[in-house]
Amino acid sequence: MKANRRISIRACPAQRGLSLTLLIAGLLSFLPHGGRAVETLPAASDVTRRLIERAQAVARAEPGPQYTYKKRTVSERLDAAGVVLTSEEKIYLVTLIGDVPYNRLVKIQGRELSAEELRREEAREERFRQKFVSANEKKSAARKEGWVTPELLDRYQFQVQQRVILSNRPTLVVTFKPKEANIPSKTFEDKFLNGMAGRLWIDEGDADPARLVVSLREPLSLGWFGLLGSLSRCDLSLERRRMPDGVWVNARQEIVIHWRKLTGTTRFRVTEATSGFRKVEASRRGVSAQP
Repeated sequence: MKANRRISIRACPAQRGLSLTLLIAGLLSFLPHGGRAVETLPAASDVTRRLIERAQAVARAEPGPQYTYKKRTVSERLDAAGVVLTSEEKIYLVTLIGDVPYNRLVKIQGRELSAEELRREEAREERFRQKFVSANEKKSAARKEGWVTPELLDRYQFQVQQRVILSNRPTLVVTFKPKEANIPSKTFEDKFLNGMAGRLWIDEGDADPARLVVSLREPLSLGWFGLLGSLSRCDLSLERRRMPDGVWVNARQEIVIHWRKLTGTTRFRVTEATSGFRKVEASRRGVSAQP
């Protein structure tokens, strides 16, 4: 008998199965969220209620921190393949007139405004002042309702999909689509709103929209049997940014529109981006800022 005789031990099938089970169980114990309870999401009704309450609180509150900023708008006409045919760039300085943001045009295609364009812009600003600064109580009350109203949200069915982290903040992803019945459909605005569906990213702490993606589900005809044409496509995306003091501002917006008429289809894309935010002191509000 040799001293270095090799001894081979083979496990039986039952032993191999037990070892494999123990190995899998051990690995699973190291996976993230192992053994934790499934994360619960709030009801859609609670999310939309907080969304309305937030919009109303912001609209009705005394003016808090506000900002001036630059807005760059690019309007493009597209062909059927999405290639840009024509493009126009405009730069606006968004100022405050009576605590209401006003888009003051300062450049077109990279150049300063001509004397005639300046006169038109001054006339437009004066009309804006008359409308918002000298508004009667009825108009002032309407502005305090907020852009998110119960009547608007009541058109849609909402579903909370998941909770994600967006800009280091817990955010709820909510899908929405029009209800099938019992919604107004008399005006063009009604028909337009009833045709939109999409997705909302709602900041869970502030109950403020952080992102929006919405599209028209099917073409919308205008006029008698669509004789005036139809809106065959409308896509909107919006990204918002939370300032250090808790104020939410629009950071980027893009809208794509396809308008079909008897002579063909016109396609537009408009993109807006904001930058250079500066807080406005209360004593300076209503004073036109210089670019």
